[in-house]
Amino acid sequence: MGSFGIRRGISGTILGAVLGGCAVTGSFSPVRGPLAELKPAPNYQARFTGALSGEITVNLPGDRSCTGPWSLRGSQQQSFDLSADWDQIYGAGYYSAHVLGVREFVRTTLKCTGGSVIRTEVSNESNRRGNTRGVAEDDHGNVFKVSVYN
Repeated sequence: MGSFGIRRGISGTILGAVLGGCAVTGSFSPVRGPLAELKPAPNYQARFTGALSGEITVNLPGDRSCTGPWSLRGSQQQSFDLSADWDQIYGAGYYSAHVLGVREFVRTTLKCTGGSVIRTEVSNESNRRGNTRGVAEDDHGNVFKVSVYN
């Protein structure tokens, strides 16, 4: 009976988090491309919703609201690879040492009003709060450092 009670408590906690609409904030900070040339350097606020899956939203200049799904469940079959961006932003070899093979990894595409897209990868190597980071690039030549404030 004790084991059943613990499982029920954990399930209730997870269900409550999902139904409660968990959300954290973050930012997309341009490091290369036209937006990175602006002075002072901009920082675009982002919102990450959900527990095991949800949505990422970021608003970029020019009325470009960009939104896309993310999920830790299922395959991450997307036809892009941002490994070079990880190494550019976080240091040579970072992708191989800290991202490749990590379970807590998301690869998704955000679709923006106006038709542009942002290819995004986010990872949490140690599955600990405060350790979620990522990279993104849009089809306007901008590369972003993605920070998640969890």
